[in-house]
Amino acid sequence: MSAPFVSADIGGTNARLAWVRACSDGRIEVLAQRRYLCAQHPSLRAILADFMGHARGAPALALAVAGLVDGDRIFSRNVPWPIDTADLRAVGFGEVAAVNDFVAVAHAWQCMNEADTVLLTPRAPMPPEPGTSLLLGPGTGLGGALRVTRDGRTLVLPCEPQQVALAPGNLRELAVLGHWMRAGAGHVGVGHAVSGPGLANLYRALCAIDGARPRWRSSDQIVTAADDRADAHAIEAIGMFCGLLGSVVGDLAMVTAATRVFVAGGVPSKIRGWLLGSTFAQRLVDKDVMRPVLERIPVRLIEDPALGVIGAASWFVQRG
Repeated sequence: MSAPFVSADIGGTNARLAWVRACSDGRIEVLAQRRYLCAQHPSLRAILADFMGHARGAPALALAVAGLVDGDRIFSRNVPWPIDTADLRAVGFGEVAAVNDFVAVAHAWQCMNEADTVLLTPRAPMPPEPGTSLLLGPGTGLGGALRVTRDGRTLVLPCEPQQVALAPGNLRELAVLGHWMRAGAGHVGVGHAVSGPGLANLYRALCAIDGARPRWRSSDQIVTAADDRADAHAIEAIGMFCGLLGSVVGDLAMVTAATRVFVAGGVPSKIRGWLLGSTFAQRLVDKDVMRPVLERIPVRLIEDPALGVIGAASWFVQRG
């Protein structure tokens, strides 16, 4: 086993940090983990300092972050403060390396087995490797990556699904898109609807279209209201979210020739029951002559809270 080092998964809402070590079989063992709310801290350096406590340092920091990594600088529209890896070395790390968060997720292969995931599509068995795995994550944004395995080699490719143009699948969704465009939106990407903020955007748009006053602001409040059957627009917003997510998964699975799909992120876990009872699976396969192909693609929900830190650590160990 390797010496313990620190792995961190930094999103727009949560920062998850863990002491980890690499096992001889390539798996990552999480020794201790802690979650921080990003908005409650002035910087990532402050979070790291708190996490390290009295520890004098660590051999390395493997950092997965929702953004573009360019040398020491990381560019993100979701993370609340700038991140510079050179500045983080001052906390006491021998080495700091950063990667896009969904590239990290695509490296978390040990979290992608049938026993630890929930099947969202009926009668779709898990295909054996090699193949192409599509990973999507509705959270603060909509992240994505591809994991391609051929001839014993694996390649991970980042992608930006949240910028793909939103395509309505029924008249109600068309009305929502029209509402946003009349409000001045020149380009409405998928992430504007299929993400944590997107769920709130859908809810507010449906209320506005029907002339109702919105009662809730955050996605958490909307989910709670829907679970309690306390707001018809909250229930409709979640149903629309699930349908749009299914449509996006189907589109991207065809574009990438994926043989399996994994859905992660904070929002799907919160609405798992709604997903399973929604039009998600129907919308996923509703692609004309491609239906038989899409019906064979399993879509699984990953709910492991250590997914990001395991992925970042696995990427760090494998990068060579």
